[in-house]
Amino acid sequence: MMKSKNLFLGVFFILAAILIILQQLGYLVGINLTSLVITLILVPVIVKSITHRHFAGILFPAAIIGILYADQLGIQKFVPWPILGVAFFLSIGLSLIFPQHKKWECHTNRKECDKAEGFAEIIDGPDESEVNLYTRFGASVKYINSENLEKVKLDCSFGAMKVYFDNSKITGEEAVVNVNVDFSGVELYIPKDWKVENRIDAMLGGIDEKEFNKQINENSKKLILKGKCSFSGIEIIYL
Repeated sequence: MMKSKNLFLGVFFILAAILIILQQLGYLVGINLTSLVITLILVPVIVKSITHRHFAGILFPAAIIGILYADQLGIQKFVPWPILGVAFFLSIGLSLIFPQHKKWECHTNRKECDKAEGFAEIIDGPDESEVNLYTRFGASVKYINSENLEKVKLDCSFGAMKVYFDNSKITGEEAVVNVNVDFSGVELYIPKDWKVENRIDAMLGGIDEKEFNKQINENSKKLILKGKCSFSGIEIIYL
């Protein structure tokens, strides 16, 4: 994962240098450097999202690119909110018509399945009561192994993340997960006997909870989800 990430960053900075030269030579008249750099960041996100069929990760970056080049494309009337609204409703509609494969059916060898889906970084080690997760411009899987889970901080930008909670325990009444998700796809795999309380502020994003497998009762532990989700999708799956 580190090699692929370094390769991406290396190519990004090389292309950025080339764009600076081309702009100074006058080959990119009418296009500012900031727009080009943002485009360089968003295009890999679109490509990654296509491979995982994350429609929000495809359409929202495409909409932002459209906003950046509205003058060149002649779509000034559609920016910014109309084109963002189109991306939002298309993401919901396409996700309903073309749902992702049920990844939670892959129980026998999760890690091999995750690798096959492009999640090269898989973290599976002992954890304390507080866990910090961070992914940017990549795809990672984290197995939380805590005997006394209290807090989880999840930060994912321009990437994809899977988090498994089924090998962790809540000894108190509840645990809290604070999320900060931007232009990403996140999947949370949660024990079916946990009660989930969703307090996430979703701005032009979606939170999909698969509730058919829940088995909660009055003694169930509570997992509180807080934070924000922007231009992203969060899927809650019960194991």
